[in-house]
Amino acid sequence: MIKQRLDEWTMNYNDDFYNRQFITPYQTTIKYCDWLEHLDVLSGKSESNIIDLGTGKGANLYYMQQRFPNCRYLGIDINNDFVKEGNDFFEKIKTNRCTIEYGDIYNLDFKKYADRFEGVISFQTLLGLPEYEIALTEIIKLNTDWISFSSIFYDGLVDCKIELQEFNNPQDKNSYRTAFYNIYSLPRMENFLFEKGYKIFKYCPLVMDIDLPKPPHTHMQSYTQKLDNDKRILISGPLLMNWFFVYAAKI
Repeated sequence: MIKQRLDEWTMNYNDDFYNRQFITPYQTTIKYCDWLEHLDVLSGKSESNIIDLGTGKGANLYYMQQRFPNCRYLGIDINNDFVKEGNDFFEKIKTNRCTIEYGDIYNLDFKKYADRFEGVISFQTLLGLPEYEIALTEIIKLNTDWISFSSIFYDGLVDCKIELQEFNNPQDKNSYRTAFYNIYSLPRMENFLFEKGYKIFKYCPLVMDIDLPKPPHTHMQSYTQKLDNDKRILISGPLLMNWFFVYAAKI
């Protein structure tokens, strides 16, 4: 069993980040699904079985279930509170197409999950892991037709390992939240997956076409800033959020 740090997933998490998504889906979620539909991976007529790793409370599944209603979705998360809250929500709205189960990306139950799904997705999870190589190696063992995920990337040959500490006030000696916000090299990711047998590799940058206001605080929360050419960049705290969507398949 691979041991991993769990603080950012089971302790000191920002609960509002997960709850807001049920009311207003994030642009990263909407644009990601736009792209999957553009690739013809999913559509309104799709009947795929999809597994979502690092699903949180399942807000992304809720959005996808409305957009691709014939698919079935299983979310996996390592936070038991999220699993319970998400399943309570899905029971309340009376859908049997979305379920969340407790699980660990680093230690998946392959006897239970392998060969059951057409696709594996992961929203905004890889950036929060200490690295992606071990996690993706485990995910690949699920033996799905395709894998896809959203994360922060750079289209050059640079990886950035970023660990943030978020404080309540300047006098804090201990951070109230720690988290990874790693930025990965797209060419290196492509090569990693190619060596694992994935000959098809596609990616798409997130293009923001709405304005997000700057929050009144200085903590991590995304907002947009317009450039001179009217393009928007997405910022959270001190970080430039270069979101990309990635899709890979063996054939």
